[in-house]
Amino acid sequence: MSKSSLTDLLPANVWFFPDALEDFLALDRSRQIMVLKALHKIASGPSQFGKPLGNQQDRHLAGFRSAYVDRKSIRIVWRVADDGRVEVAVIAAILEREGMEVYETAAKRREVLDRWLRAKLAGA
Repeated sequence: MSKSSLTDLLPANVWFFPDALEDFLALDRSRQIMVLKALHKIASGPSQFGKPLGNQQDRHLAGFRSAYVDRKSIRIVWRVADDGRVEVAVIAAILEREGMEVYETAAKRREVLDRWLRAKLAGA
């Protein structure tokens, strides 16, 4: 799936952090379809869907949420933001469910993701 065709399939209130987009594009097509279905569910209530995450050890993920896809073999981690008009799910990471890798990846991306999100909301 190409980046341009993906934007046509995504709900307007689901934004991919650029690194998370690369995570998505690395999945095979059948898994991409499963993730897209999950993203449509997330879009219906970004702060109600999935489980809330918190701060643990070296993973500071308060304000983020997580959900499983493909029989719990893939995790999606997102942050809920409010652009003043609608609640937005900002996808931080989509990875295989191997230990805490997706949470560690999202935590490493958090600072850059926060700056990216502030700039995106300022331009929205």
